[in-house]
Formats: sequence, structure tokens, C-alpha cells
Amino acid sequence: MSAALNIWYYRDDGGAGDQPQVVTTPEALDQVLDYILDHPQPHPPVITVRDRPRLLDGRYPDHEVKVDADRRAGVGAMLCSGPADFAPDTDTSGDHGGGWITLDRTDRLPEDTPALYMDKATRTRFPANALVPLPLWRQALHELLKTGTRPTCVQWQDTDVF
Repeated sequence: MSAALNIWYYRDDGGAGDQPQVVTTPEALDQVLDYILDHPQPHPPVITVRDRPRLLDGRYPDHEVKVDADRRAGVGAMLCSGPADFAPDTDTSGDHGGGWITLDRTDRLPEDTPALYMDKATRTRFPANALVPLPLWRQALHELLKTGTRPTCVQWQDTDVF
């Protein structure tokens, strides 16, 4: 299976707005991720899988992925929220889904690692243990493109922050 992703992010050419960039190939995903890493984002980029179910008369996706990263520090983080079937490796028996953020248990971050944000408007930071190495962050986003579900190549922790 291969999914198509909608990615909302800010571009210098004013191309963000209400319309997402549709990404269908690994090469196109790498181009968007490189742009995001090289250009400050006033809000975390949001990613959805195009072919997943939609809610409220088709106006909203049933899931979302927010990302933030810092190339200089070599770290990134992800927030995924959605129904149980968006998280294929989670025991959600009796559950309707939830929210999950990446988890890194290695404590390898230097003290000067910059904050990454789930929401910059409210200054809601990812916890320090959510920051994963940039190559793993990128691998997880490629897995999202390939499978259309929450990536399994990273570890996750529950969150009630969306």
C-alpha cells in the first residue's frame, strides 16, 4: 500500500494557506521535509492521510499528525491523534483511539537542544523525551506515507494534548 499525504506548512512564496501540498512519493516527501527543516515554521506542520475517513460531513480528517524538528540539533518530534485503527500496533481494545507523541528513552540530548512545539500559539512544547534523532523522524514520516497509519518504527507515549 502507498498513501497520499496532505501537508499543511508555511512557505516563503505564500503557498501555505488553506490548501495542503499533496505528497505521493518518497522524493516529494523529502523535498517538503527539507523545506520545513530549512525554513522556520510559525506553527507546526500538519499532515493527514488523504484516503482516511473524514468527519462532520467530510470537513475534517479523522486523524492528524503534527511535526516539529530542528536540523541543527538533529532532532524531531511527532504528535499523532486519531481512531484506534490509525495506531496499528496499540492495544486499544474498547478504546476509541487517542493521542500519542514520539518517545526516546535514551537521554542523549545535549542541554542546549532547542524546544520543539506541538502548538506554538499556546507555547505547548513536546516533552524532552519526545525528541528522536532526525533520521528516525524522517523514517517515521516515510512509513506514514507508505502505510497510511501511525508509524511503528518509533516508540510512542500517550498524550492528552492534541
